[in-house]
Amino acid sequence: PGLIHRIGKDTFVTRLNQGFEESYPWRFNAPAEQYWRFPVDQGNQQSMQFAFLFNYAGKSWLTQKWSRALMDRYYGYGISDAYLGDEDQGQMSAWFIMAAIGLFQVDGGCSINPTYGIASPLFKQVTINLNNRFGRGKSFTIIANNTSRKNMYIQSAVLNGKKLDSPFFNASDLLKGGNLILQMGPTPNKKWGDKLIEK
Repeated sequence: PGLIHRIGKDTFVTRLNQGFEESYPWRFNAPAEQYWRFPVDQGNQQSMQFAFLFNYAGKSWLTQKWSRALMDRYYGYGISDAYLGDEDQGQMSAWFIMAAIGLFQVDGGCSINPTYGIASPLFKQVTINLNNRFGRGKSFTIIANNTSRKNMYIQSAVLNGKKLDSPFFNASDLLKGGNLILQMGPTPNKKWGDKLIEK
């Protein structure tokens, strides 16, 4: 949010989007380890948060678009695909798991009030078992109605029975248990999650 405030939302979005466009043909992996030439390099773990930064600029549909592009182009979707790069301590696999269920924490959960950013789930339903441990609820379920490779864009969202217009929700809401229901479609709903997060 501070960087967006400093350089402006339009500049922030334009530069970030351009980085993805330049890196897309190379499957988001710098050939010959030329990390300085490719703005988005999933293969060296330095760009893990980039796709989820559009949420902070009110362009959540671009978070949905580019997180899916990373999963498709870098990780692949066929049985013979394998991702490129250097897998250190499971970071790249952990990224894929979070992106595939449609959630990500840019701050790693280290804020005073941690939040989850919402992306584009691959699965129609995922249940996270919380097991009523440590004061948590029983489970949290993410339902993505009609999700597919084509239907990657969120049309609307409901969190625990209440309409959700933001691409963020408190981590405490997940830990209490409940559900997040997303309606997915083939074209961006540019009005959903379009509110700029204030500094």
